[in-house]
Amino acid sequence: MNRKSNFPIDFVVTWVDGNDDNWLKKRSLFDEKNADDKTKTRFRDYNLFNYWFRGVENYAPWVNKIYLVTDNQIPTWLNLNHPKLVWIDHKQIMSEINLPTFNSSAIEVNLKNIEDLSEHFVLFNDDMFLNAPVKASDFFWHDGKPRDSIGLNAIMPVEDFDHVVANNMIIINKKFDKFQVIKSNFFNFFNFKNGPLNVYTLLLLFLPRLTRFYDLHIPYSILKSEFTTVMSENNDLYELTSRNRFRSIQDITIWSVRYTQLAKGLFKPRRYNFGKFYDLTKTEIIVKDIKNSKHKVIDINDSDVISSQEFTELVYDLKNAFDIHLKHKSEFEL
Repeated sequence: MNRKSNFPIDFVVTWVDGNDDNWLKKRSLFDEKNADDKTKTRFRDYNLFNYWFRGVENYAPWVNKIYLVTDNQIPTWLNLNHPKLVWIDHKQIMSEINLPTFNSSAIEVNLKNIEDLSEHFVLFNDDMFLNAPVKASDFFWHDGKPRDSIGLNAIMPVEDFDHVVANNMIIINKKFDKFQVIKSNFFNFFNFKNGPLNVYTLLLLFLPRLTRFYDLHIPYSILKSEFTTVMSENNDLYELTSRNRFRSIQDITIWSVRYTQLAKGLFKPRRYNFGKFYDLTKTEIIVKDIKNSKHKVIDINDSDVISSQEFTELVYDLKNAFDIHLKHKSEFEL
């Protein structure tokens, strides 16, 4: 099967250097008492971002453009002259009245404003890495539908972010009837590629509303036209999220776009274990995954139980693991 696609597929990745003095000073100017960042872990920089680019060059050479979205920050080692790379400052996609922002949800709901962004794009965070060769059809099927895995899930409130998930689901339940969604997508919901997600769906099948879709926490394939439509139809929530400088229980996220694609059946089923979500407490397992390329994409999330000293040691272990397959500089590096 051809690794390329008949249509362009872009990658979009957001990045922040939480150690940057200028960024820290800017952040300190704003009231953080209502901010949903109880720890510094959300902004700790792994200093592994060069491996993200090495992974793209080695494992997805077919990508059309890479849009790097930052708050006027550029990695010192980055080659901005690479023909596939486009650097996007927040000012290019958000109203100045809403800047600066330290709210990842606000940034992501505005990615639709990237000039020349292709209809088909994949959204990465800077802690999501390609871990093995991937084909264009791993992200978008030949007919242009996003690849995804579907399963029902429930909101089990633990933290403030669960309010945001509920906000996304309000959008979905106002627009879609649960049983019509399942009827129209029966063989997507109950598909061997969904693995254990089939069990979650079965257990939640008879509840009257959609409680949540299962979130895999890996790069998401997004149709720009659906993205634009969802934000337009929910403009008040979009504008409110854009104004919130820090994460808020009032926010919506780009997940509302993914949920809409799933509810409409605008996707082609993909194996649930295509990617894997980890946090740094599982570093030993992550290192094995990287060495063996067990999953094609991995998300390495920080953890607030990891001290600064432990963080440095664990990131060093990750760097050594990445060096096994991605030791050599990419053309994205100076």
